[in-house]
Amino acid sequence: MGTEWLIAAAIGLLLPVGIHRRLLVTVRKRFRKRGMHRVNYQGVEVVTAGGVMLVISTAAALLGMLVVIGIGSMESGVWKEGALMGAGMLAIAFWGWQDDCSVDKQAKGFRGHFGTLWREGRMTSGLWKVWGAGSTAIVLALALGPANLWSGLLTACLLASAANVLNLFDLRPARAIKVFWLLEAVAITICYCTSDLSSFFKHGIWQLPMLAATCMLFRHDAGARVMLGDTGSNTLGFVVGFAFAAGTPLIVQLMIFLLFVGVHIVAEFFSISKLIESSSWLTRIDRWGRSAEP
Repeated sequence: MGTEWLIAAAIGLLLPVGIHRRLLVTVRKRFRKRGMHRVNYQGVEVVTAGGVMLVISTAAALLGMLVVIGIGSMESGVWKEGALMGAGMLAIAFWGWQDDCSVDKQAKGFRGHFGTLWREGRMTSGLWKVWGAGSTAIVLALALGPANLWSGLLTACLLASAANVLNLFDLRPARAIKVFWLLEAVAITICYCTSDLSSFFKHGIWQLPMLAATCMLFRHDAGARVMLGDTGSNTLGFVVGFAFAAGTPLIVQLMIFLLFVGVHIVAEFFSISKLIESSSWLTRIDRWGRSAEP
């Protein structure tokens, strides 16, 4: 690894920090004018789709990193991984944005969306998002160059399920970001334990921009001043899914995919918020950081 890798890592960490404040002011002002707000669990109107800030700052950092690594390194495979993550992130963010902008908010969960399709014969914004995320996952799985059909299918399923899993947790301030950090820690630890240091760095470097961006947005999300919305939660889910797909063995990907499927099933029949509140230590973790709430 040469100097270009250190420069790219610095860009990934510092650029999201540098543009955060400007983005926050602009997004809150313009989104309020557009009527992009929802009533949160406390009955307070909050600007939604704040995850756009994560997407913009991460995309800008990834672009800078790709330029630096593309100029200074001959490792096209590593450059391709970063480019695919950036392209997939933007695609997932687009479908999440469409859902945030939709006025059709009646259908909830897979049963609600597919029930609407069955009864009324129309696609809800949530179903369009499922279709878009699934299509994106298939294209990315093929582009990553799977070893065989089954590994490619597993990667596609993992990416598609990951894109929605954090949306299930985005029901309280900063909860989705905390789950993102937890899953990122698991992915990074497994990648470190199953690969050499050079490979670990080259996989992990693409996660730096989103980690920095979430750290900057955390207090605003926790303070109930901005909601991630589907744009943010779906993007976070995709990024962490990509971390598992690109940097962990197939057996780990299978286990994580089954975990995500299990979370979706539980969320269809039970309230995740009530399950968290039933445990004192989960409740303490869930409420951490919300002291900033007005």
